[in-house]
Amino acid sequence: MIHLSKEELTETLFVIASIVGRCENAQTKFREGTSQHTLLKNRIRALYLSKELVETELLRMGERLSAVSCEETRKCEETGKYEETRKYEETRKCEETRKCEVTGKYEALDNCEILGEGFLMEELKSTVPPIVSIISKCEKAQSKYEKGTAQFRRYEKIIHAMKVSKTLLEDRLETSAVPETSAMPETSAMPETSAERK
Repeated sequence: MIHLSKEELTETLFVIASIVGRCENAQTKFREGTSQHTLLKNRIRALYLSKELVETELLRMGERLSAVSCEETRKCEETGKYEETRKYEETRKCEETRKCEVTGKYEALDNCEILGEGFLMEELKSTVPPIVSIISKCEKAQSKYEKGTAQFRRYEKIIHAMKVSKTLLEDRLETSAVPETSAMPETSAMPETSAERK
């Protein structure tokens, strides 16, 4: 199990919310079906899942997630669109609960099946490459600036937040992995039947 401070996780939420906003804004400039649109779509999906994991980790630590500290946008259950938190807050379901896609009920994030065992491993695995891509892209951009400059520090925050996200994703994958050993005894350990002896 990983150990991250509340400060690291809170900072990560702010950074993720900022990147999501920029990605969603950039996505509107590309036609659906183009490689750029698909890249951004996958990136946004990965970032939202990362944010869910960070929020869940904060809730485990007993941190109360307020609309101000946790994010700038939230998916509205009625419209299905991501809107500013203040619009979403009208439903009064924004702080520590999330509508579970399986049960349809509003539950604590930790109880919701979207991040539980029912969550597809493939979905989690497909989230890692976009996060790795953001890290790589930011490290390349950061290398163009002197250490200590505003641009260098900006990229440093993004890189750190994405590494936290990647760590949480990998930790979730590790803890969600089904053991490969079967509950059935191996055939060599079983006694031979009379049919097998013939």
